[in-house]
Amino acid sequence: MTDMALSLQDQERVAQSQGWRERRIEVLDTAAGKVVVKGQRAPRHPARYRVLNALAGLLRAPWLKAAPMHGGARAQAVEASRLRALRAAGAPVPELLHVAGDHLVMQWLGDEHLGLLLQHQHPHALALWRDAADALLRLHAAGQYLSQGFARNMIVDARADPPRLAGVIDFEDDPLEVMTLPEAQARDWLAFLQSTLWTLPLAPAQIDAWLADVMRAERPEVRAEFLHACRQLGGLRHLPSSRRFGRDTVALQAVAAAAHRHARLAHTDSTV
Repeated sequence: MTDMALSLQDQERVAQSQGWRERRIEVLDTAAGKVVVKGQRAPRHPARYRVLNALAGLLRAPWLKAAPMHGGARAQAVEASRLRALRAAGAPVPELLHVAGDHLVMQWLGDEHLGLLLQHQHPHALALWRDAADALLRLHAAGQYLSQGFARNMIVDARADPPRLAGVIDFEDDPLEVMTLPEAQARDWLAFLQSTLWTLPLAPAQIDAWLADVMRAERPEVRAEFLHACRQLGGLRHLPSSRRFGRDTVALQAVAAAAHRHARLAHTDSTV
């Protein structure tokens, strides 16, 4: 598939469909294969971003900043631009097939995602989690970054044998509007860990060893930003770890506990 690969007939059929107008997102079969049609999201009020970004400044936590979700044509242009840049850098993202005035069409990657497989304890989930981390390292080495690096946006091709990471989706916002590249890349790791650690079948020592290896493979400036984030987050390890307090609380506690251990180990290594 190449950019603008939809036939005129398929472009007209997509434009006339009510599915993406009513639900914003629709999956369709075309001559180019199965595709995802995304209509434009309504713009969101910027007040929520100003408050969060002010808090991030006070806490000296740039990775907490919210990238503006502009909505409308601007958000669509951001997603189209980011998809092209990421794909040109070799990142595993959907191919952009068509851009219209009120919607865009991209390659459909699948309907399973890493978060779901981890929660269901799929036999290949741990291997896919490691593959996703490796893909994130390669993406950062190419000078790129995600927008919403959560497990729910990491699509898995469950029909393959064994299942494989098909790609990453959701690029309607651009973190570089409010932070530097190293901050955005550290933010990728925080989102990835926050959305996966709480379901991993690994002991804390195994997570610590893996995280130390990953950070050694990262660029120094990203490693420094991530370590700063770990020091800032460590206090949240005292949150409840029981799932009766809700998934978000458990997920935040899990990443904060790992962050605290990582910062402590890094301090120990620096003083040896």
